[in-house]
Amino acid sequence: MSQVVAIYGPTCSLKSNVARSLSQLTGYKMASRGEAVTTQALMHKQTSGLQVDLEFHRQIDDESRKMLSWPDPVLILESNLMDAVLHGCQGVFLVHLHSSDEARISRWEHRREEGGGRTRQIGEGVAQRDADDAQLRQQLYPNFSKVEPMMDIDTTEGKVRDYALQIWSKFTGVDLSELEPAERGEMDKRATKGLKPGPSAGEVAVYNAKRNPFGGYIVDDASGRKVFIHKSAVESSGLGELTQGQRVAYQIVEDGFGGFRATNISQE
Repeated sequence: MSQVVAIYGPTCSLKSNVARSLSQLTGYKMASRGEAVTTQALMHKQTSGLQVDLEFHRQIDDESRKMLSWPDPVLILESNLMDAVLHGCQGVFLVHLHSSDEARISRWEHRREEGGGRTRQIGEGVAQRDADDAQLRQQLYPNFSKVEPMMDIDTTEGKVRDYALQIWSKFTGVDLSELEPAERGEMDKRATKGLKPGPSAGEVAVYNAKRNPFGGYIVDDASGRKVFIHKSAVESSGLGELTQGQRVAYQIVEDGFGGFRATNISQE
């Protein structure tokens, strides 16, 4: 069963930004459960999540709870209602984000300006969104009592990555405040030439689960290219620490940064 970092809070409190930064920092999967509701609303030309059928909301909530049974050691989930959705579930590290109204309104307007007036945000503004979300919470979880989060963070000022580091340090008990950013600049397409998604095998070139970027590289047999492997993929495989020269089989998948990574590791 996965451990979960569950981030919740009002709109424009940087929930998705912080969750995404955590995922990029650690390599663990991140899911924004509100995205499915937003997509559903936009598909039906609805202006609020409150207008989306309650059964659809319940379906998404059920899917979120089922994710806890995934083999991933850690999952990162975020939504306005995540505290209520995962209430009573084991292995949940609850993080509440909040910001001043001025900061949230500024972010709302900035997103609209960036999109030239078009945005995936649903709702007329921060105040309306807050009212809709409160009503939706009452309809879906009328008997839910407020719980104390493990962390309560004011995101009015500061950097998203710093918030992510604070959360991960508290969650793991390891001080990561001095961690340098991983080198994830624009992917050199020549470095991935010949790689393609699917099953493959190769030899471990280097691996270190304790240093950034928390994993290593496998020389892929078919392409001769190096494929990144994060420690989370090794942890879920049950193989333990990989060693240089070790032969492994794996699945190549896109990594979200324009390259590829190895998952579903097994001893060849």
